Amino acid sequence: MTDPDRKIIIDAITRMLARREHSHVEVLTKLTQKGLDAGLSSAILQEFTDADIQSNARYAEMRVRACASKGQGPARIKRELAQHKLDDATIASAMSEADIDWFELALKVKEKKFGEGQERDFKARQKQMQFLNYRGFTQEHIQYAVNGD
Repeated sequence: MTDPDRKIIIDAITRMLARREHSHVEVLTKLTQKGLDAGLSSAILQEFTDADIQSNARYAEMRVRACASKGQGPARIKRELAQHKLDDATIASAMSEADIDWFELALKVKEKKFGEGQERDFKARQKQMQFLNYRGFTQEHIQYAVNGD
């Protein structure tokens, strides 16, 4: 390990984390894309994690809030967080910390796209249900938003 390499990696990690929270996997991916040594990067990133500068829990909480504000449902958010190799406990904790009413969010997303009121036409209702399913809402959330029950 050379001292200049270490400084370059520390500088890169610091700049990344100064802008926004990043997952452990995301930081390592970006560092290896820059051509930096993966082993050395991993060791230095672990120092950042141990000092609580980089935190997967904070990253997960930030992503849950950001995705929910964009109208994404819990299933889609969980899939995205799992792609960053976050464990189930971290994901569950972030989802519960967010304290989001998924039923009301599904209703808001449906009303923003399709307007208020219940649709009587079967095909139109199916389109709404497919849209909400794509957005990552569960069947219960979709039923609440589309049927009002």
